[in-house]
Amino acid sequence: MKRCLFFLSVCTRLIRSFLLQTVCGLLTAILLSCATTVPIPDWAQSPAAITQVYPNDAYIARRGRGQTREAAEVAAAAEIARYFISQISANSSYRTNISEQNGVINESRETEDSAFVASEINLAGLRYAPDAFYNKAENQWETLAYLDRAEAWALYEPRFKKQADSFRALYDGAENENDPFKKALRWLAAAQYAGSAEFEAANTFGQILDPARMNAAFSAVRSDAAAIPQKVDTARRNADVFIDCPVDFESAVTNAFSRALSAEGFPVAKARAGAAAVCTITVDEGMQQRDLGIFYFPSLQAVFTGSSGTLFTYNASAERAGAVTADVAKRRAYTALAEAVQKSFHSELIANSGNN
Repeated sequence: MKRCLFFLSVCTRLIRSFLLQTVCGLLTAILLSCATTVPIPDWAQSPAAITQVYPNDAYIARRGRGQTREAAEVAAAAEIARYFISQISANSSYRTNISEQNGVINESRETEDSAFVASEINLAGLRYAPDAFYNKAENQWETLAYLDRAEAWALYEPRFKKQADSFRALYDGAENENDPFKKALRWLAAAQYAGSAEFEAANTFGQILDPARMNAAFSAVRSDAAAIPQKVDTARRNADVFIDCPVDFESAVTNAFSRALSAEGFPVAKARAGAAAVCTITVDEGMQQRDLGIFYFPSLQAVFTGSSGTLFTYNASAERAGAVTADVAKRRAYTALAEAVQKSFHSELIANSGNN
């Protein structure tokens, strides 16, 4: 009797195990069957299907793939960012700033563009398709990231308008300036702003996002920005400068300023009378007589004045220069000071152009 009961118990457990495995197998088969019957979204039917579901004139859409749905979304967003960055790089006039440190080459423009685009895309309302799906054949998730152009423009326009207003203030200030040299400085400031990486990237971003609305809202700004190089050139040619340097040696400083101004497009006037501006240079030789010889610690200050008063003040200095004989020491000092002018005048002029 006990043997029979033990046999029945074993049989019961085996039957239960078999039934459980059978039920699990059936459930798994049903689930797999359901998974395989999930329809592929219309936008994923073919390479051209994206533009059929999300037309180019209304959307910017890109596909992304990844091991998880979140990874696929990140990849899709990166594709949209990559598209914007490529267009900004192709349409911008600036050059990439390449630097090397410890053997590592850095391209600052690409980094700045990436940060700008990533920020603007998120602020412009980046969205993801609600019908992401798991591609069994590829063993990965697929989804779509997109920007609704009209919706994104409504968010983006006020931010670019601030930049457009800043540019307009610089442009109008230059246009209405009467002092010739100061006018040239103001146009230089406007040119610097219009050519800045931030303004160019923002301008191109708007053009990519919604060309029609960008042209309608900011065509005048973009036209004025395009005209600035000619404005700068004309203003500089009309702003001749007379150089007044009472203390000099073999005309080293005078010649250095003449070359620097000519390189910037400013004519050098032969007489003070009638010149648009006067550059008055004060040289401090910093001469010291020592036991080992004569030493100079030269520096200078150049003050540019025009009809409206002081326009621009420039300072330069050079390292100590010395020699046993006075002429040699002095020549070395003035040569070094002239070289300092050649190296720093351009950057100082540009840096100060926005202060007028």
